[in-house]
Amino acid sequence: MAAAGGPFPLELSLDAVGAAAAAAAAAAEAERRRQHERAGQRRRHRRVTTLYAELAAMLPNLPTTRRPASKEKIVEAAAARVTALEGLAAALEARRRAGRGEVVDVSSRATVTVTARMPAPAQAGLLRRVVEAFERRGARVLAAAMARHGGGGGGGEGGVVVTVTAADAAPGVVEMIRADIARIS
Repeated sequence: MAAAGGPFPLELSLDAVGAAAAAAAAAAEAERRRQHERAGQRRRHRRVTTLYAELAAMLPNLPTTRRPASKEKIVEAAAARVTALEGLAAALEARRRAGRGEVVDVSSRATVTVTARMPAPAQAGLLRRVVEAFERRGARVLAAAMARHGGGGGGGEGGVVVTVTAADAAPGVVEMIRADIARIS
């Protein structure tokens, strides 16, 4: 049997239909807000995790293992590092204040550097012969070095580069030394 107001057994009023639609819209809006908040939390969590990883990378005494250190260990290590740096800064400041009366003596000396690229020596003693060329001309050798170049294991003949730094010498003496070195090879 039909209700007195119409042919259908149950009729909904327009207010009930509108209220259901409004409730569905409100639920959808609330879900959208929750998803937006969760996305924001995930972004913040990634950012904080990245910052902790950067901080951990700057700490020299933090053990590096397969598992990253906990946030607590990172903060403790950072606090210890800051304390150590503050102590170092205080010590350096005290040292600076105590050393104001001292005079620093700086001296410089003019030098000459000669670099020669030569074929690979057939026998040992090439560097010694180059240094002797300087000593024969009265130039005091301060440093000498020899390095291989070319012939990187491919069976080809490489060469050597000889660099000698000596106390300042007259330009004519340097030219004579260069000529002596050219005759060595």
